[in-house]
Amino acid sequence: MTLNLAINCSTTWTSIGLSENGTVLAEMNLNIGRGQSSELPKAVEEILRHSGRSLAQVDLFVLTIGPGSFTGVRVGLSYGLALAAARRCQVVPVNTLELMAYQAAAVFRGNVLIPILNAKCGFFYAAAYGFNQETKRLSGFWEPGFYSFSQLDERLSSWEGKALLILEKTKSFPLFSNPGFVYEDYIPSGGRLALLGDLFFERAVAPESVKGVYLRPPDLG
Repeated sequence: MTLNLAINCSTTWTSIGLSENGTVLAEMNLNIGRGQSSELPKAVEEILRHSGRSLAQVDLFVLTIGPGSFTGVRVGLSYGLALAAARRCQVVPVNTLELMAYQAAAVFRGNVLIPILNAKCGFFYAAAYGFNQETKRLSGFWEPGFYSFSQLDERLSSWEGKALLILEKTKSFPLFSNPGFVYEDYIPSGGRLALLGDLFFERAVAPESVKGVYLRPPDLG
């Protein structure tokens, strides 16, 4: 096992987590919006201090790569990758929608998880995953995609069976026409992200190999 430092700035939340040997040592989840670039280094320093650890002890970095806020993804990745490169550590990349699904899977006993992020201007990022309770692994029903409301609503309206829609707690969402869904509010957990470093250790790569996942076409702003 390793000492994992996790960073997620893909939404308006800034989440940092530290885990060691499969146990969360500390996490910090701050709804600071555009203050991410200035507050992120302070938050990382504070969580390490609080845990009695130092950056020199970190073995593995676990970073969300998007989709989400374009600026937030860049802030989190730029800072996290710079730390990893300086430490000569590997990075485990995690898709933001995947993280949302894993968090919800810890409390939801159904088999289908549909995380949705507000991409602004009536657009959304969404994916659908199955969750295996025995292996604790996700399988993709829909790959992460970029949708208008009508496109997403049409896709959801054809869904049959029990499913959980996972929505950002601090964002407003329109009602989808399919009445059969259970809804769950989402607040990022830095600790949960840190633990995924152990689950997905086979993904670990050099910092220079990690790229952001933005999905949104550039001409849409």
